[in-house]
Amino acid sequence: MPSRILAGAALAATLIFLAGVTGGGGGFQLLTTQEYQQEQSYEASSPTAKLVPKAADLNAPTITVFKPDPSGPILPPVDIDVRFQAAQGATVSVGTLKVMYGFLHLDITSRILGAPGVQVSPAGLTASGAQLPSGSHKLLIQVADNLGRTARQPLEFTVK
Repeated sequence: MPSRILAGAALAATLIFLAGVTGGGGGFQLLTTQEYQQEQSYEASSPTAKLVPKAADLNAPTITVFKPDPSGPILPPVDIDVRFQAAQGATVSVGTLKVMYGFLHLDITSRILGAPGVQVSPAGLTASGAQLPSGSHKLLIQVADNLGRTARQPLEFTVK
């Protein structure tokens, strides 16, 4: 049973993280320590700042997140398993996928798409071994279907 079912249009597809290969046993680095520190500084100086709220066009796709489970702290490395379901008569357009990190909206889409072992399709996204610094992480996933209906889905989780 999925830990979270997220209705959200046009596939807030391909969840997250991954960039350069890290040493020792594979895996991927989502962001640098410097990027994480910049994010933390910004968030601390703007306590009222919010991620863009979830938004979806009518009949946008549905996103089901199996991993990571946002209900509690996650041990690294982080595995990702997200499934998409387009509305009847539509298909997910993975070329529209965009993943933004944090309040600074750092675009990490190319890091995900360029990482070894990542699988992205209209059915979803899977990735194993994403390396992230310990702490709170916030992602905003955006994707559209072939009819132009767009979904945005925030995801917040904590890495131990």
